[in-house]
Amino acid sequence: MQRDLSRLSGTEHDVVVVGGGIHGACVAWDATLRGLRVALVEREDFGGATSANSLRIVHGGLRYLARGDFRRMRESIEERSAFLRIAPTLVEPLAVLVPTRGLGTQSRPALGTALALNDLLSLDRNRGLDAAHRLSRGGLLSTARCRQLFPSFPDEGVSGGALWHDARMRHPERLTLAFVRAAADRGAVAANYCGMERLLHDGGVARGVVAADLLGGGTLEVRGRTVVVAGGPWTGALATDGAIRPQAFALNLVIGRRLAEVAVGMRALTGAEEDPVIGGRRFIFLVPQDETTFLGTWYATAEGRTPAELVRLGEAALLSEFQAACPALELDAADVVRSQWGWLPLRTGRERGRATALADRPVVIDHGATAGLGGMFSVEGVKYTTARRVAADVVDRVVARLNAVTDRCRTDQVRVDEGEGTGDASLDGRVRRAVREEMAVRLSDVVLRRIGAGAPPKPAAATVVSAAEIAGQELGWTRERQDTEIEDVMQQVRTVGPIGEPRA
Repeated sequence: MQRDLSRLSGTEHDVVVVGGGIHGACVAWDATLRGLRVALVEREDFGGATSANSLRIVHGGLRYLARGDFRRMRESIEERSAFLRIAPTLVEPLAVLVPTRGLGTQSRPALGTALALNDLLSLDRNRGLDAAHRLSRGGLLSTARCRQLFPSFPDEGVSGGALWHDARMRHPERLTLAFVRAAADRGAVAANYCGMERLLHDGGVARGVVAADLLGGGTLEVRGRTVVVAGGPWTGALATDGAIRPQAFALNLVIGRRLAEVAVGMRALTGAEEDPVIGGRRFIFLVPQDETTFLGTWYATAEGRTPAELVRLGEAALLSEFQAACPALELDAADVVRSQWGWLPLRTGRERGRATALADRPVVIDHGATAGLGGMFSVEGVKYTTARRVAADVVDRVVARLNAVTDRCRTDQVRVDEGEGTGDASLDGRVRRAVREEMAVRLSDVVLRRIGAGAPPKPAAATVVSAAEIAGQELGWTRERQDTEIEDVMQQVRTVGPIGEPRA
């Protein structure tokens, strides 16, 4: 996979995809797999913003059970299985534990019934999965067993725990990249650091985009018979030159030690006034990952505050919520080794309910039907888990617009990861592969999103320096350029999030 802008501008594509987060990557893969000619442009690096910064849980939709929304629960179950099937080296089973208490909805009888229904509704969850990726049935655990799995398990008022199985992304940034690479291997033309500037259109029909080369300078025309904008929080501005859909700030923290052997969910004690996005009493989760633990999620509306200000507020608030819900954790600010954040869409009148609540459903727009701009589509997703399914819907619409005869969607079956033991295990080999085969053009691309050295708590300084020297050899960097790249990486590893704020 090489960054070759001449290939982008040298042909007319069937579809130009704008945005290389998980939704754009899945659209590009699906369209390519169906035989369409695809171009993909991304303003920064693939999967480098909200798609990379999450709790890494692939949810099976258990929360929808309480609402009686069985259709969406089934969708989430199917998508969880799809990720386990098509990317088994990057997605693995995850046990999730919540305390049982009292006589209401959190009681052992209530949660035991919920787990039984969950198992019944997911009888086919292991279809096509190997033994290592099959999800076991849920069940109720004693307090003693809960404390074996989570030594800081709450004391007050608990009667034990309820445990079920979801899935976990080992490296969400590499999972997003896997879809881009799979598309490129099948003929798609992709370029990072290539940002859409404006739409090309003629006679009320989209004809492609004008894109800026953010590395070499200048602009190029990327022509296509259709255009799909999947720019996350920037989608509205790119697709319509108008205001974007209002966003919530979502923050997760990384603790520099492993707190449990399973993911643990607890009810935050905060009310609606302190938690205006969710409305209070939301579930907060801690998720073990190697030698660290992810804590999340804290949400807030921006209200004129910068991401740096929101990170400071959110760190203190989230630590306080975990400490109140589980005092035995004894967490404080010194335990935090990284903050990760992203933007998520709010309802704002497009869905029923409170406008400041998180959006529940993806928005896919055919701008030919809504604005008289044929061949133009946009998509704003709401969660990583269902990105593949949402992309299939988008590509169905593109195929219909092109009146094309294509293969059916097969992205739930065709593997996108590279299998076990692929590639050189040495740092030298991994860095050179990232540059030569994975379109890494900056040191942050290499360290944070390609070779795994940027995983929390932080990359070793010696590793960053060595990676800079190797990448510099490949990319022709001067010593001064290497030093600049090293400084940029070390600034990013404490607080990671999208580059810039959503455009109004």
